[in-house]
This record gives sequence, structure tokens and C-alpha cells, in this order.
Amino acid sequence: MSTDPAENNPPQEKSFELDLSSLGFGPSWVSGPAEKVSSGNGGPRRDGERPRFSDGPGGERRGPPRDGQSRGPSRDGPGGPRRDDRRSDPRGDSRGQRPWQDDAPQFRPVVASAFFPDDTKFEILGGAMKKSKMTYELFEVARLILDKEDRLSIVIRHLDADVRPDALLAVSLPDGHPFLTEAEAVSHVMSRHLDKFFEVVEVEVEAPKGSFLMVAKCRETGKLLGAPTHHSYQRNLREHHARHCPNVPFDRFKGGLEMIREQESIDAWLKSMSTRSEYAPKDRKEGEPERLESIDAARGFLLAFRKDQVVKLHPWIRFAGRLLEELNPGPLRDSVRFALENQRVFPLDTANGIRGRLRKEGFHLYKKGSKGITYACSVRRRCRDPKATFSDSMAKIFDALDRKPAQHAKDIVLSIAGEQAEDAAKTAVLADLSFLIGEGYIANLPDGRLFAQPILSSQAQAKEEAANDDASEEK
Repeated sequence: MSTDPAENNPPQEKSFELDLSSLGFGPSWVSGPAEKVSSGNGGPRRDGERPRFSDGPGGERRGPPRDGQSRGPSRDGPGGPRRDDRRSDPRGDSRGQRPWQDDAPQFRPVVASAFFPDDTKFEILGGAMKKSKMTYELFEVARLILDKEDRLSIVIRHLDADVRPDALLAVSLPDGHPFLTEAEAVSHVMSRHLDKFFEVVEVEVEAPKGSFLMVAKCRETGKLLGAPTHHSYQRNLREHHARHCPNVPFDRFKGGLEMIREQESIDAWLKSMSTRSEYAPKDRKEGEPERLESIDAARGFLLAFRKDQVVKLHPWIRFAGRLLEELNPGPLRDSVRFALENQRVFPLDTANGIRGRLRKEGFHLYKKGSKGITYACSVRRRCRDPKATFSDSMAKIFDALDRKPAQHAKDIVLSIAGEQAEDAAKTAVLADLSFLIGEGYIANLPDGRLFAQPILSSQAQAKEEAANDDASEEK
């Protein structure tokens, strides 16, 4: 794979808006045009970290997930243990292989997949998070990124890349589509991007002579492909398959042809055979052929003279998440979707993958307790020193949250200023609260809950809280 990100990724769109409603962002300060689902790009990650891969063969899920469906097992659904299964064991022993794994083979991915945020949309997300000064769960940020494929940059790697130097993936350079083999990538370029390399020239030739009883017709395109007894028949099939049906195996394509015996169709084919398509290379250099008489010759020309513009082989490939829907059906796309659905259920790897990116954008990460949830905020949290002094209003805010955490701002203001207080008094309390949030003494979650950072009552507690920050920063 080329180190130049522009080589296999389309240019970025200039404007779109990211839906931040699932994190509690209000629409009053998130502005811009409506989000385009097709937007996204495959730009490189900017945190300098190597991609992590965790989806290998042998997973316990049965097959590639359907779009929009969670892969978590359900007690009452088809993925959960059924009472009939338990009764089938006279000993009542539930140990050993799970009963829902008996009737279907395990799905085994052919590539390992890792998911990272698209650069442009991550900048929108980061800007919104900074402006809000809210504190977000790292998993929720990861789920927001994973929610739509055009928010992703996907990295795939051949599962045998570590032990087999020849275990390479292929990428179509004109559009960044990944493939398992070079041949698949070349066929894709021939069917989608032939005009980038050739001028198609129609040349008059002598129509076939003789008596023909039938002609073959492609059911998919409706094109007449010729009489099976004509010498050009196999070449026509190959050319039509490469240009119009590359995703269908050739034998299946050939078996699905319709044989037509009407003289009108035979005459129409004879007339179409009075011209032939030839391919004139663009940007032709000295020593290269001027014309190529068949699609197979054009393919050979690309591999001989333009391969560096057609396909690239590499142990791992990065591509824009928006291309996932366009990939050919098969093991590669199923493997990526399988990994994506697993991450949407439990986004541990994706969350760890965006830690460095968040830090680079100026966010601070910490855990609430040594084994608690990891949070991210644009404001560095500040634990309270027992010797520090605050204003009476601020002290009351801390006291209220220490006694009853997870209160909302309105409840804090009313409890301190009083329900009958004038607006000026309530505004003053709200200003103190906003100051403490901005300084990192209080965490403001997207759902409006407020938490005061702990008091460092001892040196041991201070070390423990510092370790919580360091552990999140280093991973």
C-alpha cells in the first residue's frame, strides 16, 4: 500500500454536519448543512499510532451480522440457550459446547479489521466536545464514531501477514477499494475505470458469414453476445463479463445466458458485429502499442505498462468507511462487517484506538476509580486539595454534590439560592457552577448530571488519582 494517502482515497468533502444528539449536544450551537450519509474519506490517522487488530479466526459468533442488528446473545432469542436444549441432557449438565453452536459453523474472518475516525468528521466532533466542556465516556465517543460507516477509516490486514511475507492484500488505486487478490482488483479497475486508461474506438469490420442457429443473450444487460459456433464467442463472453458482471463467477455468468433462436435477434447480432471496439492507450509512450483489439489485450497492457496506477499490494490496506457498502459481496466484506458489529456491541479496541487521537486534539482522559469508566474532557480534571479555600457559594455547591452526586444544575441552583430567590442570585450560583466546570473541579456529563471531583484527603489518595490519569494517558 502506498504511503501517500491521496493515492487510494478520494478527496474530502468540504462541508457536512455530524449528528451529535446521542451525546446530548444541543442544536443551538451545532450549525451547518445537513449531514450527507455518503460523505467521508479515507485520510490517514494523525496520531502516529500503528493500527491495532484483534479480530482473528476462531471467534464464537456464527456468521457475518446483518446490518443494524446487534450480535449480543439473547436469552429468549435464537442466540440464547433454550429450555429444550437443556432438557436434552439427562444429567442437566450445561458444561461443554454451547447448544446454540451445534447447528451452524463458526464464521471465520479472512482479514483482521480495525476502525478509526474519519479525519474531517472527527474534527467536527472534537470541536463540539471542546465547546461544550462536557465530560464524555470514552466508549460512548467510540460508539458515536462507529454508528455510521462514513465516519470511519477502516484498516484491514491479512490474517497471515505476520507469518507469510506473501500474504498481501490488493487495493484498486483509482478509487481505494480493497480486495483479497490482485486479480480481483484488476478486474474491478477494468469494469469501473477503463476510461481512465483508454480511448475506446469503434472500427468497421466484415460481418460474420455463414448460417447461425442461435445467439446468446445476457439476462443482466440484455446484450447479444454472439453465436456459440462463432470463433469470437469466448472472447466476447470474457470481455462482457469483465466489463459488466465482474462480481459474478464466470461459470455462473456463462450458465445464466439465454439462447435465442429468433432470426430477428440473429440478424441484429450480425449487424452489431460489423464494428469492433479497440482500445487506444491514453498518455501513450514510445514503444507502447497504438491500439489493442480486445479487452484481454487491454488488461495485459495495464499490467505491463500501467500497473503502478492500477493496483498496489500491501500487508494492510486503509480505506474510507463509506466504501464498505460498495465492496463486492464475499468473505472480505463479511469479515469487515462482522468485526464492525462486534465493535458496536463492545467498542474496546476502537476506544483504545482513539485515545491517542483525543490526546492530540487536546483532550484529557482519566478513570473514575482504578477500575472505573474512562472519561474524556477538553478540560483537565482537578481534584480538590483539602487546604484550598473557595467562596461560600462554591463551597455549598461542593457540599451539595458530595452529599448527593449526579444532580442537575437546576437542582443545585434552587437548593443554594432558593426557589423564591431573585434571578440575579440564581445567576450568581450558576456562574460559580460554570466556573468550577471550566476549571475541571466538576464534571458535567451530556445528560446534565454533575459530579464533583474527589478531595485528596491523603497522599496515598493523591497518588491513586494521579495513577488513574496516567493509566489512561499511557494506553
